[in-house]
Amino acid sequence: MPAPVQIELTLPAAAAVLPLLQDHVRALAVLAGLPADQAEALAAAVQEACRNAVDLALDDDETATLKLVGELTPAALTLSIFDRGLPFCELPKPDTPPPDPDVSSPTCFPGRGLASIHQCADEVRWVNHGVEGNELRLTKYLAGVCLLESHPEKTEGSRAEAHQETIGNYAIRLLVPEDAIRIAQLMYRVYGYTYSNEDFYYPDRLAHDLETGRHVGVVAVADNREIVGHVGVERPDLGPLAELGQLAVAPGHRGQGLRQRMGDRLQEEIRRLGLIGLFAEAVTIHTVSQHGSDSRGLRPTGIKLLDWQAHFKRLQYLYQGDTGTEQVPQRESMVFYFQYLSPPGPKAVCAPSRHRQMLAKIYDNLGLELHFLEPSGAIGPGKLAVHYDHTTGAGTIQVNRIGIDTLPEIYQARRDLCGMAGAKVVGLLLPLAQGGTPYLSEAAEADGFFFSGVQPEFAGDGDFLRLQYLNARLDLERIHLSAPFSQELLDYVLQERERVGQTLKEKSGSRG
Repeated sequence: MPAPVQIELTLPAAAAVLPLLQDHVRALAVLAGLPADQAEALAAAVQEACRNAVDLALDDDETATLKLVGELTPAALTLSIFDRGLPFCELPKPDTPPPDPDVSSPTCFPGRGLASIHQCADEVRWVNHGVEGNELRLTKYLAGVCLLESHPEKTEGSRAEAHQETIGNYAIRLLVPEDAIRIAQLMYRVYGYTYSNEDFYYPDRLAHDLETGRHVGVVAVADNREIVGHVGVERPDLGPLAELGQLAVAPGHRGQGLRQRMGDRLQEEIRRLGLIGLFAEAVTIHTVSQHGSDSRGLRPTGIKLLDWQAHFKRLQYLYQGDTGTEQVPQRESMVFYFQYLSPPGPKAVCAPSRHRQMLAKIYDNLGLELHFLEPSGAIGPGKLAVHYDHTTGAGTIQVNRIGIDTLPEIYQARRDLCGMAGAKVVGLLLPLAQGGTPYLSEAAEADGFFFSGVQPEFAGDGDFLRLQYLNARLDLERIHLSAPFSQELLDYVLQERERVGQTLKEKSGSRG
């Protein structure tokens, strides 16, 4: 596959220079092989987004700039528009009616050109980089969905036949790019079009991830050369952690011990890569994926309520609700799992005293000895990142450095995510290695956040304490758990949610 192409262009934030941005986008789209009409539509959409930023997000500042970063890979064309204007310049959904022009609205993009912006891209995301400004990210995937044709015969000397271990009638080996079409076929046979990671249905995307090391997989191959099983890990940032993918074994080949065999081979590979830990997020509408994580030695460290919603832009499905009318799929909760591949030794954290007993249980379940540090005040400016995902309706506030300005920024980000973007759930990540976390946690809980668990090794300086805020109804009937400790975690999370809610009611009543 050809090497990725990346361009970066910075221009004054003025309408007169926007055609230059269009020219660059058009050239990248043509280079990506998009048809002329799609290339033109994408260029026009980027110009419209930039015009909105110039007109509505940026004050009359002669020094203001717009930056376009374009990246072309064999899998996708990604266009990111950066500005340092009014925070939270969010794109509403294309069917959002324009506001009354006589009524003041906090949304930066009131409706002009939204249809073209959403329709020309497969994904539209907004990212708030704090003091670094805003980013509007458009992604156009370059491969159509897998049509599930019969796979071609393998050629002699294919990498697919190298480094394999034959066990019984199956060969257990690493997944290679040439297998991508057959993995799409396997996922369809096992899950139809309902598997949560859409990339498996796009062979070119999967092949690119394998080439770059972002996906590492193991497959089971039957003696007729059919791929009948897969398990893998995702490494989006090529860092020391990897996300364990869900197991897939084709009907008719189950009960042969393939899960264990593939898992053992995968374990060898991830140790060879020098990874320090694995994590997984298992849905709670059923316990199948939880059992898979339990069996591989991962341990529950958190419960993420309503954190995921099935959504396929091209393959979206609906279900019949109680009223018999078609509705959007239900939001689902997740169990967050983690496993250290090598014990890191005793762990020291600065945690709220209220949650220390539960935190001690979480770390003990991971096999770690835990020590608590005393809290300390923050000094200097803080640093946080805010992210909102249109696909899942979930927002994240990640605190990387606690400063004297961090708490008001958290308050503002939560209001923006829920009130302006319509986020259904907001996760708040606080660094457990920093002395200000106990104070921030207590203040955030007074604003409606509640305990959700721990994400080990996700912070630049260690672990994150995760709190969350719900902006949607929770249906406990849809939560099914496989492990006793998962149930204990859920009980604690629900208890904390109730406590925080009661405190807010009492505060509201005293004000009344």
